[in-house]
Amino acid sequence: MRKNPTCNLCGRRCGVPRSGPRARAGYCGALELVGVSQALLHHGEEPPLSGSPPGGSGTIFFTRCNLSCVFCQNHAISQTPGAGEDVTAEDLAAVMLELQKMGAYNINLVSPTPYAAQIALAVFKAKNDGLSIPVVYNTGGYDSPEALDLMEGLIDVYLPDVKLGYQEPLRPGGADRRSEKLFGVPDYPAVNRRAVERMLKQTGHLRVGPDGLAVRGLILRHLVLPDNLARTDGVLKWIREDLGKETCLSLMAQYHPANKVETGYSPEFSAYPGLSRPLSVREYDMWVEKAWALGLENTFVQDLEAAGTYLPDFSKPGVFS
Repeated sequence: MRKNPTCNLCGRRCGVPRSGPRARAGYCGALELVGVSQALLHHGEEPPLSGSPPGGSGTIFFTRCNLSCVFCQNHAISQTPGAGEDVTAEDLAAVMLELQKMGAYNINLVSPTPYAAQIALAVFKAKNDGLSIPVVYNTGGYDSPEALDLMEGLIDVYLPDVKLGYQEPLRPGGADRRSEKLFGVPDYPAVNRRAVERMLKQTGHLRVGPDGLAVRGLILRHLVLPDNLARTDGVLKWIREDLGKETCLSLMAQYHPANKVETGYSPEFSAYPGLSRPLSVREYDMWVEKAWALGLENTFVQDLEAAGTYLPDFSKPGVFS
């Protein structure tokens, strides 16, 4: 297994050389080393991942990102240069083994896409050195087929975002203005759907053990946005018709204005005024009922209080404490 000489790990396919004498960073800012912010036991993930204390999801937060979501709650590490520490794949493997020793139920790789090649090396080494718990690929969902092919046989559970549904009517080959404006890429829905379908093909639907913890499979995450800005109707329809009603879905209510929309109304986002406010109970309940009406019974739901509970603070050792 070798590192990609030029980077094609996400939908941007910027093709920059990340190592060697001509190394340079692409859009995400990543080079040969792996940017890590924190590693900890996290108790706020979906139940099959977090389980019950004293264990938790062995979460590794990576720095830098291939997307630029305007409301990103992790922007302090994903969009801020100089965050975290750069480590080798060998160092990352050691972090995974330490989390297992601490009682982690799984290794949860948060925003791994820019480092997929190095992560593949790290997971391979960690498993050879005794890592025996499932590995979770917790991604924004803008992954290339090449990145996911590197993960096959190494990743047990895929946890991708499905951030945005297709605009209707479809415009083949045309840019999606909302995708560009909110996430910094013109084709998020198309790249995301291809990635999710590949993930499902690799692992199948979610399977849990007798303890209720995830063993293998796919869990989708969809953050409901105010004013249906995420086109939740299209997302739910696609899941039901293309992936199947047995698909495990985490329908999240925790939207909170952050990053570029944190201060409220901005002329830059005047076409999307809902970004300046939290989600309402009525809006969220409507989509929960829609998911159930479509037969998506394997759906996790949240209380709206989650918007405050799970706001990260990367200046704290525990992030959420």
